Amino acid sequence: MGRRRWPVALGAALLFTVLLSSCGSSTTTASRAVRDLVAGLPVRTHAQPLKTGLDSCSPDGGFYIDQTRISFYYMRLVPLRDVLPLLPGQERRDAQSLAHFGKLLEVVALATNPGASTCGVGLTQTVLETAAAFGGTNHLDPSRHLSSLQNTYYQPIRPILELASGPLSVCSADVNPGASVWLMAVFPPVRASVPVAVVNPSPPFGFYLPLNRGALPAPPPTTLYPASVDHCLQILNAG
Repeated sequence: MGRRRWPVALGAALLFTVLLSSCGSSTTTASRAVRDLVAGLPVRTHAQPLKTGLDSCSPDGGFYIDQTRISFYYMRLVPLRDVLPLLPGQERRDAQSLAHFGKLLEVVALATNPGASTCGVGLTQTVLETAAAFGGTNHLDPSRHLSSLQNTYYQPIRPILELASGPLSVCSADVNPGASVWLMAVFPPVRASVPVAVVNPSPPFGFYLPLNRGALPAPPPTTLYPASVDHCLQILNAG
């Protein structure tokens, strides 16, 4: 875990407010970046998730356990420029080393809590995998000649950035009983020619997701909160 690592259009009239505690960009640039990461996502009222996994939390240390659903609705490619303004200065400069590898992978999910206690849910530790028949996980990276810096994004392939429709604490958003929170994870560029699986290590779930298929049941709200996953993993490792 110590390495760096996830209408027809929503309309230009929506203004997205971004709370950035650690980002060096201007609010205008950051707001535009969030708008670009949400714009164009297809919305259908009765859209069904592509796949659904379960996360869990316990308010009393294990006696009572709530199961929170994480429903994955869409996966697509997005330009690096849409992510850079949301990263802290050094991480922004490091991420630019990926510029020649193509677009980044954006995964959109909705966390829903049917339980009785508030759960912290995120995609911080989500990784990407592919089957051995397609060359294994090593074949997800777009180049066989990565520099040591670029390799830090692919061992394993974790999100660079996470966004949520609720405030984030160490890349986790609180999902209250009966409530839902939108989650978005942005991963480094991958080979689009191989099937990509989204995998959560604990509690474990994993499944392949298709590119550019499906739709969201509703547009995400007008406020999204971004967090650098690299920063979150540093905090988790230090603890």
